[in-house]
Amino acid sequence: MKAHEYEAHCTHNVYYPFADREEWELAKFLSNNLNLGQITRFLKLLWVRNTEMTGIYIRSPFVHFHGCPAKGTKWHCTTIHTEGYITTHPVHLIWHDALEVTQHIFGNPVFANDMEFDPYEIQVNGEREYSEWMSCPRAHDIQDQLPPGAIIVPIVLASDKTPVTHQTGRLEMHPIFLTTTNIRSDICMKATMHAWSCIAYMPIPQFVCHPDFCSCRPASGTGV
Repeated sequence: MKAHEYEAHCTHNVYYPFADREEWELAKFLSNNLNLGQITRFLKLLWVRNTEMTGIYIRSPFVHFHGCPAKGTKWHCTTIHTEGYITTHPVHLIWHDALEVTQHIFGNPVFANDMEFDPYEIQVNGEREYSEWMSCPRAHDIQDQLPPGAIIVPIVLASDKTPVTHQTGRLEMHPIFLTTTNIRSDICMKATMHAWSCIAYMPIPQFVCHPDFCSCRPASGTGV
């Protein structure tokens, strides 16, 4: 991961520039649910000013929070050209840089206490059992090939067709979600933890079909 201006401080406090997890969670809640004006009015309440959580917030409302690395990663859009085939509408692939998304998930302090970095074995009554990905033989095989100090960051992808617009053309795409198995599976399966991030929306193109071949489409089972 690229170094940033808070790296030295984060060595001792992963929630820096916040004092602890409690302040970080409050900042995240305010940022996700209120606009800047509402946040400012909240911070001016007497109850907030009289609490012990005054450090970052009251001295300079959210200045440090907005100085942190930007939330999420940048979206990109690439137009896909299908040579020899005409589509009814332009085909656009909307995507994130998967490496940046992986770095964002891997460095999220929310998962700091729920991550695994080294392969291991589980033995119960003389028999080997498997739970997380790090307990499988493949994890040991890959780790043995890495230089000292390196760790495995296994990537998991998932996708399913879903409508992305309602009552505006019924646009459908295949969103692709990414996570890493360094995070325990029970945490990944909790929707509220947001351990999965969408890295792309794969379009479902519709092609212009010659009338003479339209009757062949149901029989072939294809969408072209």
